[in-house]
Amino acid sequence: MSRPADKATAAGLAALLIWSASVALMRGVSENMGLLTGPALASFIGGVLALAWTRLRGGSVSAMLRLPPKYLYGCGALFVSCNVGLYLAVGACLDRPQTLVVALVNYLWPALTVALSVPILGRRAKAWLPGACLIAAAGTAVALLGGERLNLAFWATGRGLFALAMGLVAAVSWGLYSNLARLWGDPEQGAVPLFALATAAALGLLLLLRPESPRWSLRAVLEVATLGVASLMAAYALWDLGMRRGDQALLGVCSYFVPVASTIVSALYLGVRPGWHVLAGCALVAAGALLSSRALKT
Repeated sequence: MSRPADKATAAGLAALLIWSASVALMRGVSENMGLLTGPALASFIGGVLALAWTRLRGGSVSAMLRLPPKYLYGCGALFVSCNVGLYLAVGACLDRPQTLVVALVNYLWPALTVALSVPILGRRAKAWLPGACLIAAAGTAVALLGGERLNLAFWATGRGLFALAMGLVAAVSWGLYSNLARLWGDPEQGAVPLFALATAAALGLLLLLRPESPRWSLRAVLEVATLGVASLMAAYALWDLGMRRGDQALLGVCSYFVPVASTIVSALYLGVRPGWHVLAGCALVAAGALLSSRALKT
């Protein structure tokens, strides 16, 4: 692997480390700032700072707008749907333990990235790839069905089904994005800053339809700032670079362990003790994703 490709792969690995803490931050932001207000602010901060960083490195908005339209609009729409979906999924949960379950639904994206690379990128796979994906899906089922009766009843309500649906939207969107960014994108430049600002605009429009009264505090401000700078400015730009120029196969394998890392970080940060069903579901999601990568033919 060439040195530029090594750097791009390292960038993708750094993004995975940052994302391991993202769900915990999202929950903290939604509890204090509201379902839409905090995420909109974080997306705006991340987009503005990412644009400033691009300018410092000699880039420009006009150069981003000259990128292939399929990448700009197609991947841009997927980026927005992924972020909005995940924010809504996390915010719709009634308590912190439910957040861990919704996060596992979102973390189907590594397995989906591998599965979707077959039709999108022309990768060849072994016959047991569908079985590996089913193992990952079974992990979310275990996490959902193994909890207390009260939590199980929540997932059958309109709000619970909405949270699950949004988590799945986020997973599918990011699986598509990770492949299409490589197919449609420019290896030298991405448009993540514009995508982050588009996410802020989408959340802002939803906020007009559903006004909120955020509770401002030092912790809330710090969580919003961290979410914007780390998860939106840094992580997505790093992942975009890794997908376009790095070792996609290696990043895919490493991404399979994000559910485990995220569950640990979220449990510690949110002060939640994950039940056996969450831990078992987490292991199945990670195992299914890892097995799916082994199903790809080199």
